[in-house]
Amino acid sequence: MKTIEAFIKEIEGSAELQTALKEIMDKDALAAFLKKNDVDGTVEDFGKAIKAKAEAEGELSDDDAEAVAGGGIFKNFFIFLLGL
Repeated sequence: MKTIEAFIKEIEGSAELQTALKEIMDKDALAAFLKKNDVDGTVEDFGKAIKAKAEAEGELSDDDAEAVAGGGIFKNFFIFLLGL
């Protein structure tokens, strides 16, 4: 199994994973996405890791946001879906 942190790095380097992530519309779909990709952690753990990464790095630059998931959609997704 992959750690959440390792999977986040994988997402950053994979257009395919970024596209799949952008299509997720609810927590159940995110849980299935994590399971399909052999990630060890919950939806809540994943959201907290994303939030912590953003806070540790400060506000994401446009380039960083693009690298994560095709623009600000990744950050907005977690704010909407997980209430973070």
